[in-house]
Amino acid sequence: MKKVLFILFLFLVFAGSANAQFVFGSTNIMLTQKDGDRDPIEPVGDITPENVPQTRGAISQPVCASLYNKVVTVDFQTAFSAVTVNVINETTGETVYSEVCLNPLSLFIDLNNQISGEYFIEIILSEISLQGEFTL
Repeated sequence: MKKVLFILFLFLVFAGSANAQFVFGSTNIMLTQKDGDRDPIEPVGDITPENVPQTRGAISQPVCASLYNKVVTVDFQTAFSAVTVNVINETTGETVYSEVCLNPLSLFIDLNNQISGEYFIEIILSEISLQGEFTL
C-alpha cells in the first residue's frame, strides 16, 4: 500500500512539474490596437472630449498571442473571414513570415530558423489592426 501511495505521489509531483514548465515557459505577447484604428472616419456631431460617453466594462481581446520555444501561437477568440499575419525582424526590417488565413481558429508560426532578436507581429483583421513585440 505504501508503494502505491509513493508511486501516486511521485506521479502527481512530476505531472505538476511538467505542467508548470509548460505554463510558465510560454510568454504572452501583448497585442494593442494600431494607432488610428479608433479615430472616427466622419465627424461625430456634437461629441467633444468632455461629453463623450464613458465605458467602464472590460474589452474582450479578439486575438491572443504567445511565444513558446520560438513558436508563436495566435488564437482567435472571434470568427474572422480573413486575417493577415506578418512577423517582422525589427533589427533588419525583414518580413520573416506573412500569411493570409481564411476563417482561422489558431495559427502556429515556427520561428526556429530565425536569429535571436526583437520581432514585431502585426495581425490585420477586418476592422482593426493589432500589433505586438516579442524577443526570440
